[in-house]
Amino acid sequence: MRGEPFLRNALLFGRILRRVGLAADLPAVLDFGRALTLVDLGDRAEVRSAGAALFCRRREDLAPYRLAFERFWRRHGAWQEMAGPPAEDALDLSDERPAGLGERGEREGGADEAQDEAGEEAAAALAIAPEAYSAAESLRHRDFERMSTAELRAAARLIDRLVPRLEQRRTRRWELHGHGRTLAPRQMLRRNLATGGDPLTWLWRRPVQRPRSIVLICDISGSMERHSRLLLRFAQALTRSRVPTEAFVFGTRLTRVTRQLKGPDPDRALSRVADSVTDWSGGTRIGASFAEFNRRWARRALRSSGVVVVVSDGWDRGDPALVGSETARLRRNCHRLVWLNPLAGADGYRPLAAGMAAAYPYLDDFLPANDLASLEHLARLLGQRDRRRQREAQGRSRPRTEGGAQARVVGPGRDGAGLGGRRR
Repeated sequence: MRGEPFLRNALLFGRILRRVGLAADLPAVLDFGRALTLVDLGDRAEVRSAGAALFCRRREDLAPYRLAFERFWRRHGAWQEMAGPPAEDALDLSDERPAGLGERGEREGGADEAQDEAGEEAAAALAIAPEAYSAAESLRHRDFERMSTAELRAAARLIDRLVPRLEQRRTRRWELHGHGRTLAPRQMLRRNLATGGDPLTWLWRRPVQRPRSIVLICDISGSMERHSRLLLRFAQALTRSRVPTEAFVFGTRLTRVTRQLKGPDPDRALSRVADSVTDWSGGTRIGASFAEFNRRWARRALRSSGVVVVVSDGWDRGDPALVGSETARLRRNCHRLVWLNPLAGADGYRPLAAGMAAAYPYLDDFLPANDLASLEHLARLLGQRDRRRQREAQGRSRPRTEGGAQARVVGPGRDGAGLGGRRR
């Protein structure tokens, strides 16, 4: 069964929503059409909740949304019929439009018609069959090393849209807010000057929250070439967003590539990176590269206590002791240290390579990076608070051992054991 009828009926539903005054733009309608292939069409509440999550942006939108939904559900009888042609009489809302929305709906009618025509053309181009979702799901769990050229291009397009919602940090600035828990005395005094300073109006404030910055340090040695290109696309997607991002690559030496990654075209950005790096697909000196970052860039790139993400398989030609000492120093400089290792997705993998074993005790998170699902997990992880760091700051964490912090081992192919039999 093809997905085009779902999208055409979703477009019709979007027209109904616009007639009752909701802002049902084309991207939201297309997302709703895709959502219909994932929810249980026989569950009325589930379908209604999926639409509300996409179309209701304010509490006031719920009443007109429920009206439009009930009308469309009743016309179709059940949403299993949405695989068939749309019922055009579902657009007739003249007798059920909420009060105060009639003039608005008539005034925007002409614009709706033009938007609907453009939307139907876009739907024809973007109609997705259910089997396409199965193919996308299998692509998420396919190892990058086993992907064909076409699959790598498809994976790159998905990575371009993978922008995480980052953990927020508390700044020293304050802002007025109705749900704040601290009084704002200066603003209260200024507001109540007209009443002789009597506090008739109470004002509250809260700390300003900003996303933590991300620093990506990517291994571009020969064993990491395919993975590093895809991870650099992830970094390029971050630089296009409002996320404060710094990107570095290293083989035998460290190179800052933040400026080269900026721009709307990911392919051109990666070409600029390749032109600026002289040690691509060469050897690896992790300790020396970390030492250069700590000495030259750490204070500038981590001025807001950011999150450092290292991408490497841990194979190193240098001194393992230097890797351990510089990783420990890097961990002290940042809020959170995450290490992505493509080999960690294999069953039974243990970090026994000399460089990886030296760095492992100082990591906050040790994750696989061998497929799209692992990168999606990274995006979710970056939005979660590091509770262990909070306990350490408050003095409630377990005593630090001589080996450093216990690393959280997350992802497939891990047996839960770290080095020396330690477990998380």
